[in-house]
Amino acid sequence: MDIFERITYARDQALEAERTERRRLADADTAELQQAASVRLATRQAVREALDDVLDEKSDPEEELSGPAAGAQG
Repeated sequence: MDIFERITYARDQALEAERTERRRLADADTAELQQAASVRLATRQAVREALDDVLDEKSDPEEELSGPAAGAQG
């Protein structure tokens, strides 16, 4: 595995973690939980965006959630 494959893998993992934090933020029922999820989400976004910059690509955290396969089951 070359360095760019590793960076792409890390970016994809960060993207999935960002989606997880978005779900946690949506499910948070107290201000403390919302604040914690918001901070984690901002961190995940920063990591993903930095890796996108290294790869000179643009990933979209909403793409999978709003794409044609959003309702598909695997």
